[in-house]
Amino acid sequence: MPIILEKVSFSYSLKTPFETHVLRDINLQIEKGEFVGILGEKGAGKSTLLKLFNGLLHPETGTVRVDGLAPSSRDVKRRIGMVFQQAADQLFCKTVYDEIAFGPLNFGYSKTEVKERVFEALEAVALDHSMLSRDPFSLSGGEMQRVALASALALRPDYLIVDEPITGLDPVGKKEILETFKKVRDGGTAVIAVTHNLKGFFPLLERIVLIREGRIAFQGSKEDYLKTGCGPLPPIASMMKELKARGLPVNPSVFTVEAALEELLRVKALIENENSGTDR
Repeated sequence: MPIILEKVSFSYSLKTPFETHVLRDINLQIEKGEFVGILGEKGAGKSTLLKLFNGLLHPETGTVRVDGLAPSSRDVKRRIGMVFQQAADQLFCKTVYDEIAFGPLNFGYSKTEVKERVFEALEAVALDHSMLSRDPFSLSGGEMQRVALASALALRPDYLIVDEPITGLDPVGKKEILETFKKVRDGGTAVIAVTHNLKGFFPLLERIVLIREGRIAFQGSKEDYLKTGCGPLPPIASMMKELKARGLPVNPSVFTVEAALEELLRVKALIENENSGTDR
């Protein structure tokens, strides 16, 4: 069963002078095994939406269900792994091992299985075993993000929710984490990512949800999203859109370097053929 939100609205500081409406009438369904990108400008309500998925926040109106269960239920806590934008906000143990092991131990797994899950998660995020005895707060920002991700993966969740997960990582680190997400999705886990870094994420996304002023402005495939031009675009798609606006007959739905090169070579050949015909 999927994550289902029906007519969900949420406001901060409800019934006070500081009341702020953040989400309005959200209807959304996310299936297991999907890779979904949640996009939108700062303050659009993206991070708030993520917190509704696992019960950190409760809707003002409407319902949220995860596989038919309320997000606050203990079983949902096992099914959903979440990584915050600021990894330090979710780290609290004395060692990296304890940090990654905390979730499985809390759900009653044996010490043998916990150890197996810790090493499995550590390998998934490309961290060396020598890190296990380190204090998480002695690590670099990128390393802390990987530990937070490993902590989420140790529960082998059905849904992995990540908020700007590659911010602060170097190019190699970004590539490794994105490869991890792909493997997780290929294993049947849904990956739900809030991100502004479309350069890295866009090729992996299967569906896009665009939040604008607290409402869903678009949800659908990335191909349809590119056709609308209604939100932030990955760099290559943005370049192709600009070339199209300047009169070149390019396909503005292209979003990878390889496809863009092929498209530009096609247009180049087309223009050369037209010019040679004119010269005759």
